Amino acid sequence: MFFEIINEYFFINGIIAILIVSLVTGSLGSFMIWKNLSYLGDSISHSSILGVALAVLLDISTSSGILCISIIFALLLSYSINRIYSIDTILNIVTNVIMSLGMILLSFFPAASNNIIHSLFGDVLMLTSKDLIIMALVALVIIILVIYRWKYWLIISISNDLSASEGVNIGFIKLEFLVILSVFIAFAAQLVGILLITAFLVIPAATARLVSKTPLQMIIISTIVSIFSGIIGLLLSEKFDIFPGPLIIMVSFVFLLFMYCVNKFIN
Repeated sequence: MFFEIINEYFFINGIIAILIVSLVTGSLGSFMIWKNLSYLGDSISHSSILGVALAVLLDISTSSGILCISIIFALLLSYSINRIYSIDTILNIVTNVIMSLGMILLSFFPAASNNIIHSLFGDVLMLTSKDLIIMALVALVIIILVIYRWKYWLIISISNDLSASEGVNIGFIKLEFLVILSVFIAFAAQLVGILLITAFLVIPAATARLVSKTPLQMIIISTIVSIFSGIIGLLLSEKFDIFPGPLIIMVSFVFLLFMYCVNKFIN
């Protein structure tokens, strides 16, 4: 039974997608943990509901719609930082307004409910070879950017004062990260859905933080946790006929809980 599953075309595509996405989650998730930016990921991903509505309305790919709205949201967010209201107030207002607008638009397209559900919760088993190629190209570009800009990201993670003394443009780096995160969410949401993609970034990184001594260790361990969570979640999805996204997140949480207990016991 097991070998029959792993030999199926859609399952192989799912494994490839998990490997591709996991190569990026390690670095992005770790940076989100270091700078306490998980709330930004949630805001961007949840606002992507409007992107789904835009895709249905304009008859374009869901990834294109999500990408468009996510980048616009990231730019608005970057512009709004250090304005009259605190960042959490701005996020709460903007995110909920965009989500509400998206849900209002989607209510006019009941026939698209199936696509909407897949966008919200993901369905890695429906990925095509074309989807995988695009996902791989996006992941490659992100990895190259992360490697090229890693020094600046790491300095900002340590201290804003140190960044300023080194002449680092903190505002630009934050905008850069938000745009990269938006692009990642747009193309990786097919794996676990736009509602859960931030959890797939943060939970493996939080698990890795418990046992890591260096930033590089944290990224590597986070990547490994993402891969195993994805594969196990995919197997459970096939066995119980459940959306893989929520199962992948639950497996990630089990890893986190296990490592937390081990860490507490050792210390």
